[in-house]
Amino acid sequence: MRRLLSGLVLLPSLCSPALAQIHSIDQSARFTLKPQLRTTSPRIPATPRRQAPFTSMNEPPARDEAAVIFIVARKTIQFSQQRESGARAAMPLAGHLSRTRVRTIKVEGVLPMDDRTILRLGWSGGKYSNRNANATAAYSNANLRASDWFQPHAALHLAAGRNVLLRASYDENLLAYADIGMSGPLALTREDFRAMQAHLRPERHRRLAFGADWAVAPALRLSFDVYDGRLMDRLTFADGGALPVNRGSADLRGLILAATHRPTPHFNWSLRYGRAIVNRIEGGMVHETQLAAEGQWHAGPWRASLRAARTSTPALLLPTDIHDRSIRVRAAISCQPVATPGLTLGLRIADPDRQASSSFTASDAPLGLRAQDQARSLMLSASLAL
Repeated sequence: MRRLLSGLVLLPSLCSPALAQIHSIDQSARFTLKPQLRTTSPRIPATPRRQAPFTSMNEPPARDEAAVIFIVARKTIQFSQQRESGARAAMPLAGHLSRTRVRTIKVEGVLPMDDRTILRLGWSGGKYSNRNANATAAYSNANLRASDWFQPHAALHLAAGRNVLLRASYDENLLAYADIGMSGPLALTREDFRAMQAHLRPERHRRLAFGADWAVAPALRLSFDVYDGRLMDRLTFADGGALPVNRGSADLRGLILAATHRPTPHFNWSLRYGRAIVNRIEGGMVHETQLAAEGQWHAGPWRASLRAARTSTPALLLPTDIHDRSIRVRAAISCQPVATPGLTLGLRIADPDRQASSSFTASDAPLGLRAQDQARSLMLSASLAL
């Protein structure tokens, strides 16, 4: 049960001498540059970047797409931790603010080429800034930063038949360290911090993928994906701690098979098999495999999910980074009380596998990499949408 409670990231914010705050600003705009063009095929869903195999059995709704649509989304998230000065302050910099700020932008155009084909083009960008990243370095020089404002992506979706959707996509993505504002400054000597500051690099992905989705029956879907690309400067955390380190680069090539069945309107389950060849740039080749089963249930205000996966040994990690557990279980339950609109209560158990291929094929890229996101964790959460 090592690091079982590492996911309780809000606990330090409730305890003295640390006070953590989260500030988020989300701005988006949608522009239609040409008159609307009605498409006749209801089988082409508006898919997000890095689409995962079907996880829901809901039929894609019929859509009226505009000839050209630009979507501009901007988001700023700031994690800040203020340590109290006074008798309990052990370090001269304890009264300074430790802050992580993540700024992202996404621009995307949607172009229906005909009644069965949609082309999506765009790019995203991001900047990561960790201020006062080390407890023993002068605060003005103890910053960890990374940025890339042009990460292109493109996707082509073709409704090849009544029940078949073909996909092709190209993506580039950058993930950087973003944890100082929640976990607090690192405890390194100045020399060690300067060495880490000089050599720490963000993780980059470059991927080309082809896939197909087949609705075999109204309640059964199959999907098949193959991909090829490069993962550069794999970013992980040393020896189960919060110190960010790069674990090398590799070329990845693999496939994913998935089947999803919805026997009732309130329950669906899926099987997923993935296999990847991880060819290290430094030399050596490793295979990664994963077999996972997942179930999802909902009724009224309640939602629940359970996932169990058997995984092989992760590539691009040192033996000291690997925990001897081939079976990993993930579960979540949440409730939205009818009496309190906008309130969501949830309990989640996370058990990430840390495979290079799992990071490479993730459907939703996280806003930065944090130590608690790669650890076994238990989290109780509450959110209120105003």
